[in-house]
Amino acid sequence: MPVAEISAVLKEAVAAPDPRLQHLLDHSLTGGKGLRPTLVLLCARFGIHDTLEVRRVAAAIELIHLASLIHDDILDGAAVRRGLPALHCLYGPVPAVLTGDYLFATAFGLLAGSKKAILTTITEAIRSMCSGEILQLTATGPEKKSYFTYIGQKTAALFSAACRCGAILCRLKRPQQNYLARFGWHLGLAYQIIDDYLDLFGSMARMGKPNRQDLARGLLTLPVLRFLELSPEAAPWREKINRGLKAAEIDELIAAARQLKCDEYTAAAAGEQISLAIEALEMLPPNPVQEELALLAARTLNPLYEYE
Repeated sequence: MPVAEISAVLKEAVAAPDPRLQHLLDHSLTGGKGLRPTLVLLCARFGIHDTLEVRRVAAAIELIHLASLIHDDILDGAAVRRGLPALHCLYGPVPAVLTGDYLFATAFGLLAGSKKAILTTITEAIRSMCSGEILQLTATGPEKKSYFTYIGQKTAALFSAACRCGAILCRLKRPQQNYLARFGWHLGLAYQIIDDYLDLFGSMARMGKPNRQDLARGLLTLPVLRFLELSPEAAPWREKINRGLKAAEIDELIAAARQLKCDEYTAAAAGEQISLAIEALEMLPPNPVQEELALLAARTLNPLYEYE
């Protein structure tokens, strides 16, 4: 399991002298798929690399992701993360914010000796993630275009950065770095589309966290945007979403969205992004790791099949 390669680095990086701080950090690191650090590790295998440096960069990207989740949960008012109470629910928003900041600082401690290209790639990804969160709250103009812009910024950017960092660390040339970064970008878009699909159509029991959160907050994700495109009652539904949906109205909207095949449309959109990701891989010189990356990308779609 590639993630096992960075577990020791993470454990050492977040070791704190104060047991109270350590408890907060341990809670933050619990669970998760480790997808982003896995991308760093796999992409670095395209060439010769320093294993310890790769693990440090992979661990740093995971810490940045974890820090962003803590902050996102506070902004969203989310009560559950990875099947456990969200950090801010257990300890309050101030300790949670500071824990997220601590993880960001720890990540950059791991990156202190990294190449300038690594630091530039990661800092640009963080700027993009922040921009995406702001855009999601203030989006105007064509809604689908805005949707793909902000999920690109808030989610795909870090996937892309993870792949580019792996490519930089194994000294691939710039065009090859770009192909791996493009792979990560499309994989990240697919990942977010699937997450939005599951939030609307998924089961809380299977997901291990509350669903229907985006709609309850009035966020228009891809399946809802498709529903508003097709529904003859789009205008009244927009008014209801703007003033806040009741539980029964959410059930009604989901049923109507299924009837209009918005679930199938959203699943197909995710599949299209995976196809684009694999196309980017195919532009690279043959390497055994391509098959592993393609399989990882294909498996991203597996949660959709549970709801067919």
